[in-house]
Amino acid sequence: MYIKNIMSQKVELFGIKFDKLTIEEVKQFVEDFIKSGQKGYIVTPNAYHVVLLKKDNEFRQVYNHATLVLADGIPIVWVSKILMYGLKRITGSDILYCLCNLAAEKGFKVYFLGSKDIVVKKVIEKLQNVFPYLKIVGFHHGYFEDDKPVIDEINSVQPEILFVGMGCPKQEKWVYNYLSHLNIKIAVLVGGVFEVIAGTKKRAPRWIQNIGLEWFWRLIQEPKRLWKRYLIGNTIFIFLVIEELIKKFLRRNK
Repeated sequence: MYIKNIMSQKVELFGIKFDKLTIEEVKQFVEDFIKSGQKGYIVTPNAYHVVLLKKDNEFRQVYNHATLVLADGIPIVWVSKILMYGLKRITGSDILYCLCNLAAEKGFKVYFLGSKDIVVKKVIEKLQNVFPYLKIVGFHHGYFEDDKPVIDEINSVQPEILFVGMGCPKQEKWVYNYLSHLNIKIAVLVGGVFEVIAGTKKRAPRWIQNIGLEWFWRLIQEPKRLWKRYLIGNTIFIFLVIEELIKKFLRRNK
């Protein structure tokens, strides 16, 4: 079965088991997974996630049980290439558009959870223009305190795909804790992608993304909120990279 073949292509890096897939393979995997009747979720880690996983046990459990783990951050992809693992970069935007395309083609229903209502409405408007046959069955902002009404609303429309953009690690922990209560097939955790698609946050130009400085672009846009995450987190990430390189060297010389 295609799902089993895909699931065997895993690469361990920073203690995380990444799935070595192209975006087209992800699309095929999700289609097969939905049709199989299983239930799961997809995470897209960057360098910040890697650092957080080292000190947050609950967050690590979320990753250990994820259906797919896809490398979003460019630094992770670079390290994987240095170590000859060759992970492909698949961003939250990539996977959202890819799976909306799949949903439009196959008639799968989608639901959006996260951000502000005005932002999600803009996202839906843009996606409907790109995918006229996309079945969007609902949305809810991400600033709720009572989980039950949100879960009940999602379950009432039974989406095959639930896109969740509530920020890390909140979105990951929420899906992990409530997956068994959700009448969905797969949840896709996309972080701040809703704001990027809606245009309320500007993504870094492609050349900045390609040289691995997208974090700096975000930092200068929101310095008060992100300085600790990036300036301290990136320093820790560098040490984790060195640790991985040493491990690889020691394995080669055994």
